[in-house]
Amino acid sequence: ATSIIGIVLLFVGIGIFWEGAAKIHAVLFLGYELEAPGHIALIAALVSIVVKELLYRVTLSAGRRRGSPTVIANAWHHRSDALSSVGTALGIGGAIFLGHGWTVLDPIAAVVVSILIVRVAIKLTVPAVNDLLEKSLPEEVERDILTTILEDHRISNPHHLQTRRIGNDYAIDVHIRVDGHMTVAEAHEIMCHAERRLRQKYGPGTQITLHAEPVK
Repeated sequence: ATSIIGIVLLFVGIGIFWEGAAKIHAVLFLGYELEAPGHIALIAALVSIVVKELLYRVTLSAGRRRGSPTVIANAWHHRSDALSSVGTALGIGGAIFLGHGWTVLDPIAAVVVSILIVRVAIKLTVPAVNDLLEKSLPEEVERDILTTILEDHRISNPHHLQTRRIGNDYAIDVHIRVDGHMTVAEAHEIMCHAERRLRQKYGPGTQITLHAEPVK
């Protein structure tokens, strides 16, 4: 869902850029005159900025509490709407207060906003695509995983670590070494404690596979 929202925003940004650039070209090179906007349009744009920014903050807060990339992506969708309204307000305000000769400010502002929207789209889409491709978790997260495992002094040399993100959760697969004289029950207990520590740190939905090997 996050990648879909990102792609939609990308096309929206490109569309706004194309339309704004076409109007700028028409005004500057073809002598086309844009219609001057009214005060009602400016008020509507200002109200839209406030509403969309509030929606962005509320949705972003909810997404961070849930750890949901989809909800966070939806928040950025609201922010992109707010950015669009900012550009619209600047363009309309410039055209109203600077006079009819400045109506070209509206499409210029639209082009600037479109670039900001494309940046937001890329920021959303790239991590989502990495998740779909099951790219490994960041190095700092993997280091933290190994540190958490080694909190138990009975475990040594965690290796062959493989990680990926599945939706909002992590998947962890790792080999550990334990005393070869341990019973199966003792080794199982150690692995259960390690899994518990990892889930406490990364959430109950963390998928963990541990492979116990004797110390060489």
